[in-house]
Amino acid sequence: MQGTGGGVARVIGTVQDITERKAAEQALSDYRNTLEATMRLDPLTGIANRRALDEQVAEHWQRAMRSHRAVSLRMVDVDHFKHYNDHDGHVEGDACLQRVAYALAGVVSRPDDLVARYGGEEFAVLLPDTDALQAGALAQKLCAAVRSLGIPHARSDTDSCVTVSVGVACA
Repeated sequence: MQGTGGGVARVIGTVQDITERKAAEQALSDYRNTLEATMRLDPLTGIANRRALDEQVAEHWQRAMRSHRAVSLRMVDVDHFKHYNDHDGHVEGDACLQRVAYALAGVVSRPDDLVARYGGEEFAVLLPDTDALQAGALAQKLCAAVRSLGIPHARSDTDSCVTVSVGVACA
């Protein structure tokens, strides 16, 4: 092939297969995403942890303030849990917390609702777009869900099975 100056035009190129590199980048991205998700889960109960709760509270609070919509938070405490743990042991205590977490998570159903372990035997339930009346009704359902587990509590001052107390705050 003749170039414009009368010389021969040449093309030089390099071909490189980047399939392995792209696969490694995807694997690293998947690992990072899994790690990010794991950082927001409570290892004992498998539900959201305090970090996830703090992030979601900040996000939903800002959204509620912008849109002038309600947001509510329920704090849930397992009644007399120290007595349960002392009497039945820490392994049974952990199993109890797992069952309570599962029961609480089963009550909420909307995608933006969040049940999180706050710490120890305390849980938090965040519900955006939920007013005080709805929050009160949900608090009753949370209590009933845990009571229906029927977990015996020999050292409770209030009941023969594990129960929870729920506080509700709405804005």
